[in-house]
Amino acid sequence: MLKDLVILGSGGLAQEYAWLVEEINDNNRSFNLLGFLDDDMERVGREYIGYPVLGTLEVAARYPRAHFISGVGDPRARRLTVEKVEQSHPMWANLVSPTVRLHKSHKIGAGVMIGRYTDLTVGCEIGNHVMLNIHVVIGHAVKIGDYSVVSPNACVNGEATIGRLCYIGANAFVRNVRVHDGATIGAGSVVVKDVAENCVVAGVPARALHEGEPSHQLTRIPDGKP
Repeated sequence: MLKDLVILGSGGLAQEYAWLVEEINDNNRSFNLLGFLDDDMERVGREYIGYPVLGTLEVAARYPRAHFISGVGDPRARRLTVEKVEQSHPMWANLVSPTVRLHKSHKIGAGVMIGRYTDLTVGCEIGNHVMLNIHVVIGHAVKIGDYSVVSPNACVNGEATIGRLCYIGANAFVRNVRVHDGATIGAGSVVVKDVAENCVVAGVPARALHEGEPSHQLTRIPDGKP
């Protein structure tokens, strides 16, 4: 039986999720994609790549049999979309590309997306609502916390620990270090030592650009636009 699915958000990344659903269904028909939910009223009622924006996040309760997944790229905005629909006690879907091979030693949370040609080795622990984009490499025994996002072509070395609400930019390399909650790693960075909570680092080797509380400029959640 097909699972009804609703994607939270309707931007470019959410549309990539819809394409992933099509890829999954081409391999093994699993989902009936109903459409998107988005708090941007200008998008409600429109169609994107053939799927409608059904309403704002507040209407999630109208779909009690549906599964949901957040298609939002900013970790804090990702958490916000999840929290907005949690009161309706939704079921969370995992979207895993057919090109990905999972192992019995993996621990995968709920609401997780794993994109095309991403490679996870043994013993990985992936938290809830994590996104591993396309062509990501995750080494042995890596732990990734809830809501974190790993961008295309990033590599996380074996036994590294990535906290909650972290963002790892495209083509970044992370050694077997600890990246604490809320940290941001810039695209193309090489991380060779621990990264502090809410710290923004970039460069080769990566150096701190911002430390302490989350930067409003770097991590702002646009009102009404998850």
